[in-house]
Amino acid sequence: MPTLAQIARAFPDTRVQGNSEVIVTGATHDSRQVRPGFLFAAMAGDLTDGRRFIDDAITRGAVALLVGAKVPLDLPQIVTADPRVALGPISSACYSYPTRELALVGITGTNGKTTITYMVEAMLDSVGHHPGVMGTVAHRFKERTWNDEHTTPEAPVIQSVVRAMVDDGASHMLMEVSSHGLALHRLKGCEFDVVAFTNLTQDHLDFHGDMREYAAAKMLLFTDVIEDIPDARAVINIDDPFSRVILERLKKPAVTVSCDPSSVADIRPVNEPGYDIRGINARIHTPSGVFDLSSPLLGPHNMNNILVSMGICIQLRVDIAKAIDGLERFEAVPGRLQRVPCKRGLTVLVDYAHTPDALVSVLKALKPITEGRLICVFGCGGDRDHSKRPLMGDAVARGADVAIVTSDNPRTEDPEKIVEMILPGVDGGGLSMIAQSELRQASSGYVVEVDRGRAISMSLQCATAGDTVLIAGKGHEDYQILGKNKIHFDDAEHAAAAIASLGKEGADA
Repeated sequence: MPTLAQIARAFPDTRVQGNSEVIVTGATHDSRQVRPGFLFAAMAGDLTDGRRFIDDAITRGAVALLVGAKVPLDLPQIVTADPRVALGPISSACYSYPTRELALVGITGTNGKTTITYMVEAMLDSVGHHPGVMGTVAHRFKERTWNDEHTTPEAPVIQSVVRAMVDDGASHMLMEVSSHGLALHRLKGCEFDVVAFTNLTQDHLDFHGDMREYAAAKMLLFTDVIEDIPDARAVINIDDPFSRVILERLKKPAVTVSCDPSSVADIRPVNEPGYDIRGINARIHTPSGVFDLSSPLLGPHNMNNILVSMGICIQLRVDIAKAIDGLERFEAVPGRLQRVPCKRGLTVLVDYAHTPDALVSVLKALKPITEGRLICVFGCGGDRDHSKRPLMGDAVARGADVAIVTSDNPRTEDPEKIVEMILPGVDGGGLSMIAQSELRQASSGYVVEVDRGRAISMSLQCATAGDTVLIAGKGHEDYQILGKNKIHFDDAEHAAAAIASLGKEGADA
């Protein structure tokens, strides 16, 4: 176990007050998570000041503090100008630099992060490696999971989880890197082997303020986070315009990917891939050779995810010829175009698409492979960026034949007010409001049903053979947030129940 002096040396511009030889067994920013021997980081947050919880931390066994200014207590302290920036490297030192003991991969971008972590996990599994995953759905390795509400947790959580995975035999860690995590310096202290960029579209402006700040946060992964890591490498999707900015500033070796067969990307289809309701067929050019691929995943956006995943494995020096077997057997990520079994001639899918661009992409993928109507159930989350609400309405109106506008996670907002902000986009996108009684026969139009459970049932009751029903926005989430309360709510469960209620012939046994 390291001493406080050893930990302090992990970050410049620190000084130790008190006994520098005290042994530290872990670190946390949350006093409720303090265990005997822990360092407690007393940071100022958006809602509260961590110094208020120092007494609680000491009661629970904290042996040292990380603070921005010395506090008048007889307890060893690391003092530094910005504890938040220092917390990552110091947490890494507390857990004996665990990211040095495996291959660490970070994936950032608005869409695709979760799917890519799962794809790469399947590819690494197929060649005998032992990857862990940290991201939106779960932080997990083997049979163990760690609960945390953040896609990219606070630095002490990252370092403690990686340490636990390393000690249990993990060879790789595949991490979703969020813009929040980057802006709040949670990735400091992580020594990445490979970083990847998927795309950049509007999201999280309630936190960042505007797209410029959002983009600047994403850029940190390719500059600030990896600048001092000698062997770091990158994978960049050049189909996204922001890739040019990244490549101009990136000082590390990069592999580029593109879905355009005519591009100059290192990884690209040899010709136009085949897309249908069964999946994707493609021949792919890579620096390691040309490979044929057949995947059960749907749509061009998943072709992009496949290419980024292959780029990551190439940068990890994995044998792609062997790893493709895992990619071809990979069927789905929970809540990402997740199929709900149905024998009524319908395709029923649950997807996490909750941004305008994600909705555009998934609807664009489904439309050409849908025999009948494309029906979309969607809403927008409360207490989040208001400006994207009409944009999401517009995306659905232009991409779907029939829309059912409903509630998502309204949180403390009135669900009906959220819907009112969506509807101008739906109207502007070209769909007209129709009566609920017209849904089954209508070739186009939209209705409003604020109750999400009823909206899902309605979509399946009105669907006929050949139709595709997309239930968008919540994906893998098994809850709905109403006010300050979190209730159980799973889109896939509701869809399966609605199918079953249509008759025994409607559901797979």
